[in-house]
Amino acid sequence: MSQIDDDAQQDLFDAQIIPLRLAITAMRDSGYKNTAYALAELIDNAVQAEASFIEVICLEKRELVRQRERLRLSKIAVLDNGSGMDAHTLRRALQFGNGTRLDDRTGIGRFGMGLPNASISQASRVDVWSWENGPDNAIWSFIDLDEIKTNGMKEVPKPEHVAVPEEWRDFSDHIGQHGTLVVWSELDFERLTWKRANRALLRTEEIVGRVYRRFINEKTVAIRLYAAEEGEEDALTDREATVNDPLYLTPMAILGQPFDTQPMFVSKPEFDQEYDIDYNDNIHKVTVHYSMATEGTITGPGEVDRGRTKYGQHAAGNIGVSVLRAGREIMLDQGWCIGYDPRERWWGAEVEFPPQLDEVFGVTNNKQAATHFSELASSGWEGLAEEGEQLIDVVDRLREDGDPRSCLLHLCDGIRRTLVDLRKDIQAQSAGGRSTRKTRHNDIDDVTKTANKGWERRAKEHPVEEEEKPLTKRDLDDIHTDLTENKKYSPASAEELVTLIKDEDLRVVFLEQDFTNPDELFNVEMKGNVTEIIFNREHPAFSDIFGTISTADEDISNLSLEEIADRLTRSVNSARILFAAWGRYEREIGVDRVAALRKVRRSWGQIAAQFLHTEDDPLLQLGEDDNS
Repeated sequence: MSQIDDDAQQDLFDAQIIPLRLAITAMRDSGYKNTAYALAELIDNAVQAEASFIEVICLEKRELVRQRERLRLSKIAVLDNGSGMDAHTLRRALQFGNGTRLDDRTGIGRFGMGLPNASISQASRVDVWSWENGPDNAIWSFIDLDEIKTNGMKEVPKPEHVAVPEEWRDFSDHIGQHGTLVVWSELDFERLTWKRANRALLRTEEIVGRVYRRFINEKTVAIRLYAAEEGEEDALTDREATVNDPLYLTPMAILGQPFDTQPMFVSKPEFDQEYDIDYNDNIHKVTVHYSMATEGTITGPGEVDRGRTKYGQHAAGNIGVSVLRAGREIMLDQGWCIGYDPRERWWGAEVEFPPQLDEVFGVTNNKQAATHFSELASSGWEGLAEEGEQLIDVVDRLREDGDPRSCLLHLCDGIRRTLVDLRKDIQAQSAGGRSTRKTRHNDIDDVTKTANKGWERRAKEHPVEEEEKPLTKRDLDDIHTDLTENKKYSPASAEELVTLIKDEDLRVVFLEQDFTNPDELFNVEMKGNVTEIIFNREHPAFSDIFGTISTADEDISNLSLEEIADRLTRSVNSARILFAAWGRYEREIGVDRVAALRKVRRSWGQIAAQFLHTEDDPLLQLGEDDNS
């Protein structure tokens, strides 16, 4: 062959639309969040093959790493008792973008990328054995990236009859008459999220326990997690994955008492929604379920705040709207959450849709995201609206344009509105822990203590008629009723507050409530000789000032200095804006009333100075202790 012919052949090779080596490299970076999500693809295949028992097996071996001998993952395998594959099916399953269920919209599979994509994202070699008549009659094939790069391997090797190796039979709990074994070897440690077997399985359990919670809870699938050192008989880990329910409607041992035997959240059927979505001339149902923390999550006096409990910290890792496709979780979408608010952990939401709506939700081929749904979490329909358009106008315009997002706008708007109502319920639930009581002591908090001492001194200098008249039982009963019925405090929080008022002879307490008028910042109510300072949870300033540190709902000690500084800045800036609003009010009120307002300001400022500057101020003492 002449040089010209050689050049022509080279040009022909270089002109490939997708050069094989480049394609494989790109596919390795296909975006799996971590190793557990890559394993989830193999579990998907097993579930689709009607497996009832799936084993995730991690093997370690000792290696010299930076002059030190360490145990590191050497192989990862997934073994199932599904229906198994014949030679033709096995070969297709190892092809990228092929598979056997490309047009199947009845289960959790379909995209034809899972097995090869997930495997090469973590390892350079994947071997697959599958059998329909006992493991001795298995067929075997593989993909090896080194073979592709160095020897020009272009086809999936024709499956050979090779029995399942004894090594894997020994590790397995039981191998059925039919099933599949996938083994990753030549692991890529730059790609593996976890390098040790136990850690890998622990995190895998968290994720697969959530992704496949429906199957595990209904006992249609069991997922065994097994780890061992190569050449050793004793297991490092051997257990079945448990349910990780982000709606917390299932008791979970990991939460500790009492939520190891009872649900931590309660279902909120009054908020649940069902939508009929018309797509491709068919009607498909999408359901949305909600849940919220029970009163039992609120800790009592002298106990740790619920955000710092074992169950509170677990809930902090399950924040977001869970998106389910055919019962299998696609993602836990945090785009619906207020990022800085620790109370977000105390609600749950679950959206479930059928695979026929994949294009509507924007499901990616690795089943880790629903891009259209996530986009609307942050932008809403308003982000797609043109000038003067309302929701229905946006829906109609997108539908005319053939934009599948038109099908989601009502759904996403309903979720946003419902979350607003859920947050109100959660704010009311935690109200008793945000003020008046000191959480870790059976005592009033420092702010209430300071205010009451100032109140007592002021009362001696400027007595008010009947202020010294003691509270009657009827007065206390009226306060309790008002707290539970009007201010929506829990009975336990109301009882605790009334007890503190009585035992500590409190004359001023700080409360919160949802006001009918959202423009009112606070109110003052007299209950016998008790004065209630009530802040409006509906006012924008409430969250910016009082919600920056929600002591009932979070572990403040886990906040970074940057997070604390950000919250303090938010609070200080909001306070400044409040006074700016007062300045504008004085400017608008008119010259004839300014003098009266100035007198009010001076009197109020004088009382504030007396309340704040005291030798025995516990707030000042607290600051001194912190600086020592």
